[in-house]
Amino acid sequence: MNRAIIKAGLAGVLALGLALPAMAQRDPAYEAARENGSIGEKPDGYLGIVSGGDAQLQKLVSDINLKRKQVYTDRASAEGSTVEQFAFTAGCNTISRTRPGEKYQAPDGSWKTRDGSPPVRDARCP
Repeated sequence: MNRAIIKAGLAGVLALGLALPAMAQRDPAYEAARENGSIGEKPDGYLGIVSGGDAQLQKLVSDINLKRKQVYTDRASAEGSTVEQFAFTAGCNTISRTRPGEKYQAPDGSWKTRDGSPPVRDARCP
């Protein structure tokens, strides 16, 4: 399973590396929500709402998560892993790429604000 996760992760970096910037460029609300801490990256590879969140923010997060799931599904199939394995590894990588001031969810479920040090990630992350 670990090999499949690592293999999926490498492909995930490429897929998300292309998908996430494109999403951010298309929707300035995404970038604003990341910057103000309304949303954050979760270990399962999806975005989460940190607190509150009106209907517009919920729709934004839902739309991005649907797009991510499609990428994960396509890539997992091509790489011979499960969607969950691929999404988990993508989550590990996405959390690693958060910038200081951005939110992410720690393995214990708490929301953290990234500082200058490495983020707290699941021990199973590659």
